[in-house]
Amino acid sequence: MATGMSEAPTTRKRRFPYTTVIVLVGGMAIFSFLSGGPLVPDPQGPAASAAPTARSSAEAAQVEGLLVSVVTAAGLGPIVASADVRPPLPPEMNSLPRTVVRAASSRDPNGIPLVAISFSDAAAARAAASQLAAYLAAPVNLVLVPPDAEFSLFQSGNVLVILQRTPSADLDSEAANTLLITLQGMLEEVPLPR
Repeated sequence: MATGMSEAPTTRKRRFPYTTVIVLVGGMAIFSFLSGGPLVPDPQGPAASAAPTARSSAEAAQVEGLLVSVVTAAGLGPIVASADVRPPLPPEMNSLPRTVVRAASSRDPNGIPLVAISFSDAAAARAAASQLAAYLAAPVNLVLVPPDAEFSLFQSGNVLVILQRTPSADLDSEAANTLLITLQGMLEEVPLPR
């Protein structure tokens, strides 16, 4: 006897296919393990500094000797094996050789960096000095520099030397002042436009 009611088709709930996901992930893990993983490049030696190197070892020794003599004359300890320091430079000067020597004191063991930029000769350094001085004085060029940073620029032959100080961050302001006075006494200061 039919009552006129028909049974509604039953729907099955679809469940998340955990089994499929587990099989796929497991398969990828096994494949990765069996293939040996990514290729490892051959060792190429230690990473080099991003700073351009001197034209010759004699030139590098001469520039380093100049900076060391300034630091020792200031009564500070020279640190010659230091990380690369990148002062703000006009783009055309980024490829020139740079030498960094830090002036360390008991209150500032990391030292204040002196950066020397080597040019082909004294005339080229003199011509670049006014351009670099104007660049260091223009606030638009000093985006990544602390707002109270102070620059001093000096020339010795074919080398320009940059001293950058940040009075708010100086660990040893007395040593920084002594270094500046020593630079002014030993090298030719290039005035920065104010």
